[in-house]
Amino acid sequence: MKKIILIITIGLIFYNCKAQSPVLNMETTFSSDVPVNAYYKDANNILNNFEGTWLYTNGNNSLKIILVKSTQHFNGKYYEDLLIGGYQYIENGVEKINTLTDADNLNLGDNASIEGNNIYNNCKYSPVDDCVDGEKNLHLSIKDVPLEGHIGDLRLFKRTINGQEVLKVNISMNYLRDVSGELPDPTLPWKMENIVLIKQ
Repeated sequence: MKKIILIITIGLIFYNCKAQSPVLNMETTFSSDVPVNAYYKDANNILNNFEGTWLYTNGNNSLKIILVKSTQHFNGKYYEDLLIGGYQYIENGVEKINTLTDADNLNLGDNASIEGNNIYNNCKYSPVDDCVDGEKNLHLSIKDVPLEGHIGDLRLFKRTINGQEVLKVNISMNYLRDVSGELPDPTLPWKMENIVLIKQ
């Protein structure tokens, strides 16, 4: 009986060792050949710096963004830490879109209206006007939920202005469907550059 228990114990230990997946730092490691069930971890908690409720206002126009960190989200092939969230856009006092509740459901993953985890430390792609090479910044996706086909690039740069935490942001909307004639306008403006969102 002791031999059977010993064999089962050794077998379980061997099985568990084989079943473990590699944990990879998402800042320094990415490959198109991702090991199945690998975990791309935000090892240095960079995403945490961007969590929260952020608000931009300009007269009767405003953009509110809520971002939360979702850990170990499985995307069908591997696990990853993500920022997910939602947004509310008001133009001339009229609410055009409101997906803020997406931030309440961590299981949405890449189905959230804002999602992603691309960490950059350079100013090569759509930087804000005061970007400095070497600073950590994020590239997320922002989806125009009412109008299928529109998806945007959301670039986030953390700042402190007059002692207040802010995000300096660039948004560039794209249309990803074939269309003849003029492209339909997104709910958000096609471009919003160097806007400042204050942490609430």
